[in-house]
Amino acid sequence: MYPTPDRRIKPRIYCEYPAIIEGFDIGGNKYSDHARLVNLSASGLLIFANRRIENGSRLCVTILLSNSSVDMDAPKLSTNGVVVRTESISNGTCGIAIKLNNYKFL
Repeated sequence: MYPTPDRRIKPRIYCEYPAIIEGFDIGGNKYSDHARLVNLSASGLLIFANRRIENGSRLCVTILLSNSSVDMDAPKLSTNGVVVRTESISNGTCGIAIKLNNYKFL
């Protein structure tokens, strides 16, 4: 994906779990959308969503630790953080990199 070597200090776990993102758009309206977790580390995560989100935005992300998006009884990881990078993927999908502030298991 990137032509330069990976410079991350903390290792990434590549995975695919359903997620729900919550935040506020530019107009101050609250939204909640489905997304897909792509990778995760101790300090950040990358999700794919159908919404473009501006750098610097604060997001809450709930990750369902199950491969089924309908298993609401599955263990969950709830986190919040700040968007540090966005990139267009394809068909309106956007990659969103988030630096984590804190997290908890539900």
